[in-house]
Amino acid sequence: MKRNDIQALRGFSVLAVLLYHLQILRFKGGFLGVDIFFVISGFVITERLARGNGSVRSQLIDFYQRRAKRILPASLLVIILTAICVRLFLSPLSWRRFGFDGIATTFFAGNLRFAAQGNDYLSQSMSPTPYLHYWSLGVEEQFYLIWPLLFLFIFKARKYLVLPFACIAAGFAIWYTHISPVNSFYQPFSRTWEFLAGICVALLVRKPARGGRLLALVGWIAISVSILFIGSSLPVPGMTTLIPVLGAVAILVASQSMPWEPLLVRVGDYSYAIYLVHWPLVVIVLARYQGLSTSSKAVIGLLSIIGGYLISGYVERPFRFNNRFAVGLPTWGVGLIAVCAMVFGTTTFASATPSIGKATIDISEPIIYTDKCHLDFGVDKPTSPCLFGDIQSKVEVVLVGDSHAAQWFNAVEQTAMSHHWKLLSLTKSSCPATFLETKRNGIADISCLHWQRYVAARIAAEHPAKVFITSFSEYVYPLVKSGEYASLYADGLAKFVGALALPPSSIYYLEDTPHPLVSIPDCLAKHAKNPSQCDFTLTRSAATIAIQRKITPLGIHYLNFNHLLCSKSKCSALFARRNTYRDSSHISVSTSRALAPNFSAFVS
Repeated sequence: MKRNDIQALRGFSVLAVLLYHLQILRFKGGFLGVDIFFVISGFVITERLARGNGSVRSQLIDFYQRRAKRILPASLLVIILTAICVRLFLSPLSWRRFGFDGIATTFFAGNLRFAAQGNDYLSQSMSPTPYLHYWSLGVEEQFYLIWPLLFLFIFKARKYLVLPFACIAAGFAIWYTHISPVNSFYQPFSRTWEFLAGICVALLVRKPARGGRLLALVGWIAISVSILFIGSSLPVPGMTTLIPVLGAVAILVASQSMPWEPLLVRVGDYSYAIYLVHWPLVVIVLARYQGLSTSSKAVIGLLSIIGGYLISGYVERPFRFNNRFAVGLPTWGVGLIAVCAMVFGTTTFASATPSIGKATIDISEPIIYTDKCHLDFGVDKPTSPCLFGDIQSKVEVVLVGDSHAAQWFNAVEQTAMSHHWKLLSLTKSSCPATFLETKRNGIADISCLHWQRYVAARIAAEHPAKVFITSFSEYVYPLVKSGEYASLYADGLAKFVGALALPPSSIYYLEDTPHPLVSIPDCLAKHAKNPSQCDFTLTRSAATIAIQRKITPLGIHYLNFNHLLCSKSKCSALFARRNTYRDSSHISVSTSRALAPNFSAFVS
């Protein structure tokens, strides 16, 4: 029997995710709609499993056939449509990466691929993949590869074990989020407790609770507060995730219809298809324009609902309920392979040409990335000497900072070679050269704090001739300490510089480079005939301005090369006949090399 409260929960959840991805600021916790989906899924699937009869083999075959009919038709159709849109609307430079994303997604392994990418800093400035939202389907289907077996062999006869199992799983997830936040977000074993929360209701609650309407009201308030006030800066899944999960559990236990549910029920009927459709539309619009305007948000929302309605009505439901479309598991397997081939053929795996008109696209990274001298997340000390330039020289210079210091490596290295300096590179991803405690994925970045102290102590001990410092001050790092960001950043930098125990004349601070709103290589690939469309307005953050005001009186050299990259407040996408940036944040290797003479002139 169809329960309106469950359909309303589905509608609420998909609207929360949609509004979050449309960057409606009031819904900063809308991503938690996925967690609510997991609770619903655990309840509905297990309740159906508990009603099953026959042999274990027949129940398993029936379960997986039902899952295939429920999930695959709409999922595979949207994957094919997305692959076509990638070819039509997105940059050729992304085709290969998106092709692999599409193939991984087809086989419900997208979450594993995205976890690996999320742990790789080089992927952080890439254009977002239109398949990213499929991570939740990967988690769900991986869980359901195992759960029917566990249920039929263990928990069906021992229902009382589900609750302690869920508590242990929740404790593990919260702990693991603090150890490895990216993996915890994407991996199924960190989300198991959310499914088990719904499973506990299905197995242990025999009838609606007393005071059901009050319990339901509390549940709706809990999930509403969650999407309004729990931001992505907090660890997920973490302690705060308990609020929407327990809120959803309360609604399921109450089993009551509430006055506001009818409209949500209608949306819930098409929630799965709406979820599949909305994110590719967001990615396409972001790739074509610099940000989401109010009108584009309205159009995406409308198209998501219309697309969800059409796909649900003409694809999803016919395959689920019409016997004419009944097929076996082997046929679905062939369908997966066929879609994989279509994605492969549609996006193509030939590398996009590096030449765009008269410009050459340079998307290479500095060598310090490949030789592990630029430290990645979780690493606080280099494991190799990381010496460059004239390594026999007695004159040592140091490059210090996050990836926005690493982007200057080639200019600094060329200068070191020409002056016969020994260059020590000390850079780390997402870790500014300032005493500023930052957070990553909602967790205090302890490795960054350790690295900052290590670098300051090492420089003070080695006493180099020159130190070149810069960081991504055009970006707002999430902080552990509350306060006015620009002041905290500038004060932390002043303390960091003081800890180096060097004369101010030995220290050079490079003003951060302008921050484009889109991936410049992708933009140039789309606007090959008119590259000026990729130019952007020069802006300066409050932190960048505060840094200049703070350190200039200290006698430190303040270097600014932005007048070379930008003219009359307009920053060019091309520099020296090549792309100025290698992504949406960092200047390219070719730009860094082209600026080497200017850099050398300032520091000689």
